[in-house]
Amino acid sequence: MTRTLYDSITATDIPASAQMVAGYVNGTYRWSDADWARFPNAIKVRIATRANVNDGHVLDVETGAATPGQAPGWVQMRRAAGIDPTVYCNASTQVAVQAAFDAAGVPQPHYWIAHYDNVPSLPPGAVAKQYIDPPSAGGHYDLSTVADYWPGVDPVPYQPTTTTTKDNTVFKTFQPGTHVQDVIDVAGCTKLRVLTGWSRDVIIHKLVFIADTDYTRTGGTYDKGYDGPDWTFVPDRPGPYDIPQAPYPAVMCAVEYSADHTFDLSAH
Repeated sequence: MTRTLYDSITATDIPASAQMVAGYVNGTYRWSDADWARFPNAIKVRIATRANVNDGHVLDVETGAATPGQAPGWVQMRRAAGIDPTVYCNASTQVAVQAAFDAAGVPQPHYWIAHYDNVPSLPPGAVAKQYIDPPSAGGHYDLSTVADYWPGVDPVPYQPTTTTTKDNTVFKTFQPGTHVQDVIDVAGCTKLRVLTGWSRDVIIHKLVFIADTDYTRTGGTYDKGYDGPDWTFVPDRPGPYDIPQAPYPAVMCAVEYSADHTFDLSAH
């Protein structure tokens, strides 16, 4: 299943009934608050045209906008802001953009590809394709076909987590997302480890350990725990992090993390 995205330098040229729209957050064609409000029920994709603009879901890489070499820095900046970013570029430019990420040692972003062949199909690995422009689109706007899920733009779909116990070790699977909050049972455990995918990173923003409480005692949340700066876990450095045992043993750990893949936490 795919969806149709409208984008234009002039918001009022897009039908008000559009369910998915894209506009600019900076520059000459920046959309006003009223422009965005024209589409109260639409999914909104925000585009930055300069690599020094710390805003938007998408960086526009084309003549007159950002360059391929500037894209990795913008993506890193947006990831640091908690966004899962996308780069827009022409099909003919994509190789140069991808090479810039490889040269900078920055993981590839999502891609929105422009290729005006009037064929609403997604290229391999792309989340969107701009396939027709004015006047062929039927108005003063471009049309794109979009995947049914665009990471960083659409809300993360709910997926139940799984918890297993083996040899007195608790394993819990966590789903990908940005600044996601979840919990793991750590009762009876003293060490916490992050088990990432091969050649993939997990960023832990915060750990909060919680102890049991009863009517004679309140304040079961420990002050001790981890609260940034962001702690990046890689496959060969999984931890451990010591689970506090005093003044009361922790029984639960609340986690805030960012990851682009499923991963496990283990407590033992």
